[in-house]
Amino acid sequence: MDACDIRLTAYKDGRSFADCRNVAQSLIPSLELQIRKDGYVTWDSIMDMAEFDAVVYKLALKYLRERGYDIGNHSRQRVSV
Repeated sequence: MDACDIRLTAYKDGRSFADCRNVAQSLIPSLELQIRKDGYVTWDSIMDMAEFDAVVYKLALKYLRERGYDIGNHSRQRVSV
């Protein structure tokens, strides 16, 4: 039986899911600096920083939410304190 194994699935640029997690975690410090400076960061700028990789983008939003940031919603597409 074929099954989807996340350890073997290739994402954008041949990354593994663990690689995507590491890239997303590396974006968090710069995103936090921008939030402290401007008061918010837009979803579009996060997508740009993630190089339009949806998995990295979603993981970055998840990690920001875990750190206590308000990640917004469909009508307010920005992350703030």
